[in-house]
Amino acid sequence: MAPNNLLRGLHMLMFRILRVRLLLGIVLVLALFQVLSALQALLTATAVVVVLVALRTAIQKMLAPRFSAVCQVRAEERTLLAFAGSRRMITIGDPATGDAVTTLAGHRGWVSALCEVESGRRSLLASGGKDRTVRLWDPGTGEQVSVLTGARAAVSSVCQVRVDGGALLAAGAEDGSLHLWEPGSGEQVRVLSPGAGEVLAVCAVRSEGRDLLASSHVDRSVRLWEPGTGEQIRELSGHEGWPTALCQMESADGTLLASAGTDETIRVWNPDTGEQLHVMEDDFGWLHALCQVEVGERKLLASGGDGPGVKLWDPATGERTGTVGGAPFLLGPYGCGWVRALCQIQVDDEVRIATGGYDKRVETWRLTERSL
Repeated sequence: MAPNNLLRGLHMLMFRILRVRLLLGIVLVLALFQVLSALQALLTATAVVVVLVALRTAIQKMLAPRFSAVCQVRAEERTLLAFAGSRRMITIGDPATGDAVTTLAGHRGWVSALCEVESGRRSLLASGGKDRTVRLWDPGTGEQVSVLTGARAAVSSVCQVRVDGGALLAAGAEDGSLHLWEPGSGEQVRVLSPGAGEVLAVCAVRSEGRDLLASSHVDRSVRLWEPGTGEQIRELSGHEGWPTALCQMESADGTLLASAGTDETIRVWNPDTGEQLHVMEDDFGWLHALCQVEVGERKLLASGGDGPGVKLWDPATGERTGTVGGAPFLLGPYGCGWVRALCQIQVDDEVRIATGGYDKRVETWRLTERSL
């Protein structure tokens, strides 16, 4: 819990103080009180800002997870796994062999989010990062197809949402804005400003026969939007901490929305009514990742965070069904790092869970009867 908590707190603090007003304020105070000459004051203020920027960068590198995003992507009838994090690089690997297929370079900052998006008849990989851009890649060739700009702050999350028979790419940013692009043309279709603080996660969710865009924010809310018009449909309240992860899932009750966060709970919602159906308590640290996993006829919810292992839950009952991976707590989850990203991956006709986090590897985990 501590590294992620400290990192986010320091980042928000530095974001507020590292502005031009800090430099001008120091110059003004020192010059007015004749402590230093105007030139000396300018040089001193510049040095202070440089030191603070260097300190922020060093802390971010030290505390950032090695891998903060994983996703399944299709390329030429192959199922591949994309993963990225604080190294600015995106790696596309073969989950069956563990070999790297290609490496994508272009981002100038930490890559915080990945998702697959449809553009015409082909599948592209979308990536969002701290450099305030969303980039589209051809996962088969490694070619950078386009760079989507318009965000004025770091991009925290990305997802595909369907509108009028097509697909848009949605992204949430740390300044609280939501952006929608047409992936084929790269045109920014719409920008939403909920005024709810930093966007922590986004995902598409089916509600009453249409796709809505779900977003979670630091004001502890989860909000549902009509992507075609930008209208807010409803606000879901209940979390007592930041809802850092969102996931659509299918159950016997229909399509549901799950959210998880720093209050150590997973909450299941009916997107049609906004009703909170279940609250599942992990009690082992902050939660950062969710995904649905299909095991035969069963559809389960997987969660990952600061505790050891990936927990499996039955969304219909709210009961925990098992744990995948994990080691004794003294050794840490998986023997080292905490989980920050999850996805389902198909490997040789077998469903697995892919994980990434603070350790130095991305793993795929088999779902066995013991784990369920």
